[in-house]
Amino acid sequence: MKKVLISLLAIVSLVAGGTLTYAAKNTNDNFTVRFRENTLVVTSIQMQEARIYSMDGKLLLKERGNYAEFELNPGTYRLYAKVGNGMERRRIELR
Repeated sequence: MKKVLISLLAIVSLVAGGTLTYAAKNTNDNFTVRFRENTLVVTSIQMQEARIYSMDGKLLLKERGNYAEFELNPGTYRLYAKVGNGMERRRIELR
């Protein structure tokens, strides 16, 4: 009984370790969103595309690649970026 319990504990530890490793590989630490005057600059090595939407859900601009620049007027926007296997979402407010 003790050997079975130890074996199950070892398997659970391996599965949990693999899950944590997978989660660590998928973090988007290199995803950056910055402002330069009235221009929003979005960069990431793994980014495939970035899109800016109005708060009403209307697509305003779409850029492909790992670098995107959006000239924005004061207001609130939604940024969506495909980075790696996931989607990054940000609320952007320009005053």
